Amino acid sequence: MEQVLVVTAEAANNLIKGEGLIRCGEESLAALCAVSLFLPRDEAEGNPHYRQLIPYVVVVDALSRIFACMRLATQSETRLHSKVSLGVGGHINPTDGPLEPAIISRAAWRELHEELHVSAENSGELVFCGLINDLSTPVSRDHLGCLLILKTQGQVSVREKDKMTGEFVSEEVLLKNMAQLESWSNLCLLAFRELEL
Repeated sequence: MEQVLVVTAEAANNLIKGEGLIRCGEESLAALCAVSLFLPRDEAEGNPHYRQLIPYVVVVDALSRIFACMRLATQSETRLHSKVSLGVGGHINPTDGPLEPAIISRAAWRELHEELHVSAENSGELVFCGLINDLSTPVSRDHLGCLLILKTQGQVSVREKDKMTGEFVSEEVLLKNMAQLESWSNLCLLAFRELEL
């Protein structure tokens, strides 16, 4: 059974003030890691007592376009089918290493390489930008996002072609199609200029 990193909803409420995309530094990750634990995924899913920590990586190219992925019906998370995601991410597992703030980046790189072909040689470092505390939908209430930005000069393509499609898209086009975006992606897109990508 897969083990996933969680914090209690009570701890999340105590540490995170406000909703939406909350700009903060790595000290917030340290505080979350200090009160987090691993649980079997089936105990965490749909359980209002826990929030699953999810690294959410937005990949940006040299033209400031964002890599957008369309989730297909073959993906396991049925609540996100046919939605467009501007972030790549997934659960944090014990195999991602010691329980410290750097576990977020390690899990993020693992997820990136599982889902996308992205060249590490042509990419910068993952930059932590803040937390996504979105209580607007059932799926987002189960999770707590850790937003990271990856700037790349290289080619990017989808590895899991049976689960999603993807391409770089301009901010202008994305803003015209916000209804297709999942909720976390909407929050990230609205903060795009503020994030100074």
